[in-house]
Amino acid sequence: MDEWFAEPPFAGLQQRYRILERLYAETTRWQSLEILDLEGPGRSLILAGTLQTSLNEEFTYHEPLVHVPLFAHPNPHRVLVVGGGDGGALRHVLLHPSVDRALEVEIDPSVVEASRRFLPEISGGAYTDPRAELKIDDGARFLAETDERFDVILVDSTDPVGPAAALISDGFLHSASRGLAPGGLMAMQSGSPISQPREWLATVGAFKRAFRIVKPYLGYVPIYPAMLWSWVIGSDEVDPTRFDEVSVRTRLEGLPEPLRVYTPAMQRAAFALPRFVQSLLELSDRDQPPTRAELRSAGHPLPGVLD
Repeated sequence: MDEWFAEPPFAGLQQRYRILERLYAETTRWQSLEILDLEGPGRSLILAGTLQTSLNEEFTYHEPLVHVPLFAHPNPHRVLVVGGGDGGALRHVLLHPSVDRALEVEIDPSVVEASRRFLPEISGGAYTDPRAELKIDDGARFLAETDERFDVILVDSTDPVGPAAALISDGFLHSASRGLAPGGLMAMQSGSPISQPREWLATVGAFKRAFRIVKPYLGYVPIYPAMLWSWVIGSDEVDPTRFDEVSVRTRLEGLPEPLRVYTPAMQRAAFALPRFVQSLLELSDRDQPPTRAELRSAGHPLPGVLD
């Protein structure tokens, strides 16, 4: 009999993948952790029952998370990755020759160990790069206590529940804002505006309380529910929708390997939100999550299953 992996149903949606092989499982201090070989995605990291990344699909998530904010910054030297224990974000950060310090702060060492053992292609040697440092610590506590300043801060975490819940708190985002050097930017994943509109609004709203400039953007991550995914950038000085395309093209040509998603045209297009997402964005300053009727009025495509 075929064995299938499926995340718990959410908002009436569920994706399933045939399991080819179960490679590893443990319960860490923070969460359950599995490495499965799935038909299609390939070897995959599962945390707390949810599919995080895979060998065949990682670039669809990591490239928008990393390269959109790094190319929006004119000359990033110091980059902080909060979370990201699979090493994919760190690897993409280190593709930028201007980066001379890349610090990853991951709360769960088991994620790093299992990923390096079973998914080494995702980190691609990033942890042995002399510019990189791995620190096992709570990212929220680290940012609250550090005096170091970063040009770009990336939050590469699970959805904001359990150990990641603090990562959209006002306290954490204000610490992150304080941790940016002049002209700095912060970016993090913000779920799907289709399957998680209330969670998306909560993340964008939290960013708007911490930063003067807040820009959500979109992309496609096939292994995530609803496939249409989002990220959000916050900054007090830099608008990521305004960038020197000639300079970005020159920097892009200087990367040591070609990218599979990112182009300057993609960076511009990612911030072009569909009308229903723009309508949702108008609700982001409210304290209460939108009702089903408000989602329907905004033109949301799945209001009937979002109770």
